[in-house]
Amino acid sequence: MLVEKKTLILPQPFVTEGGATLKKPQVAYEEYGNPDGPVIVIGHGGVGSNHAAGKYAETDATPGWWDGVIGPGKPFDTDRFRILAMNALGGMFGTCSPKSIDPDTGCRYGPNFPEITLRDQVRFIAATLDAMEIERLYCFAGPSMGAMHALMFAALFPHRVDRVVAASGGGRMTASGMAVHHFMMNALRADPCFHGGWYDPKTPLAASKMIVQMYKLYYVSDKLHKKLNADSVPHARHGAQALRSAKANAFLTASLDTACAFHDANCFITTLSAINTHDLGEGFDTYEEGVLRIQCPVLLISVDTDHEFPPFYAEELADILNAVRPGQATTRVVESLWGHFGCIYQRDQIEQFVGEWLPTTV
Repeated sequence: MLVEKKTLILPQPFVTEGGATLKKPQVAYEEYGNPDGPVIVIGHGGVGSNHAAGKYAETDATPGWWDGVIGPGKPFDTDRFRILAMNALGGMFGTCSPKSIDPDTGCRYGPNFPEITLRDQVRFIAATLDAMEIERLYCFAGPSMGAMHALMFAALFPHRVDRVVAASGGGRMTASGMAVHHFMMNALRADPCFHGGWYDPKTPLAASKMIVQMYKLYYVSDKLHKKLNADSVPHARHGAQALRSAKANAFLTASLDTACAFHDANCFITTLSAINTHDLGEGFDTYEEGVLRIQCPVLLISVDTDHEFPPFYAEELADILNAVRPGQATTRVVESLWGHFGCIYQRDQIEQFVGEWLPTTV
């Protein structure tokens, strides 16, 4: 499936929770499938792209990150559905962000881009749907931050979505996840070349390379490290442990330049700060009250080795929903060595769970 990048300028300014106004904000998105079908929105992971399926050219090495879950005859069936994958507000891949030009100055926003919340990101998605004259969604689905967007959309706009698929997310950002995000943001700000956010955007910061290595520690499981970097080296009287150490370092440092090529530190900080605001209970006397705004069926998919969102968080959310509306929430657990990244890498299991849960007819 060949796809193309698209953009849309919202017809109205967007005002953040903090009162900042974004004039003529752009949305970057991809669209797959039947233009006349029921609409599915796919959210993306925090610092990832919205390239969820297909290829831009036949020569591309790999397709989008949920290809196989999205496609002809797949659970998110491009023969049946109109599927929109949008880059989030503040993101690195074409939507209004610190990389964008401030129309008031003619220069990029950089560190002057306003602080945003995850609720802002979701309201921005709703504004995009308004601009597209889409009133209701058949489904909102996504992994990681995309899961948070899906759940928040269902809470803020319960009349606009029929069902939600949330993979490796929850009703509020976890404490350990927030701490790791602060570590990443602190590392970027401490980089000597950060210059208060006015760094050279063409030169990746050294801190970005450290953050990519952090991904491979926090977002994957110890079982994966053991399999790749320890069990793969048989015991020997001399040198085996040195080889294991070398393999562990090679795993951390592999493809750093490629991985950092698209990194923008201000976008990182904007997005991670927004994720840290995620809490369905914000503005309510109890967390449960905020969660219960969600009216539609919900599929909550966890990964058994996920450090950031262990299965407990999906179970907690499902218990709240099902206590009032029995059967509203369904939980499934992916078995994977990939930890949090399993919500993208284990597409076979994601495809199975979504395919079993979604209605077979529209």
